[in-house]
Amino acid sequence: MLKKNTNVVLGLIQIVLSVYWIYEMIFLYYKYQYTDILFAFMYPNWVLFLNFLLSIINLYFGIELMKGKISNTRSYLTMITLIIIGGLINILSVA
Repeated sequence: MLKKNTNVVLGLIQIVLSVYWIYEMIFLYYKYQYTDILFAFMYPNWVLFLNFLLSIINLYFGIELMKGKISNTRSYLTMITLIIIGGLINILSVA
């Protein structure tokens, strides 16, 4: 019983982080394309779309964790890996 609740809570945390990441990428794309804000630097569109794709994959693993189909460690190692990949892409695309 406790292990199932742990998976649900950890999966919910992962889903919330993924949805926030999706929201940020969509909102940044919106500000780049449809407003007159002048940015000092901008991420290319492909970086925003790639981050969006990484967050969708992370969302999928969070849902699978809530269902109990994968383990906590596999789900969170995947999440950490995707966040590191997204961060590296962000850094390298601007540099």
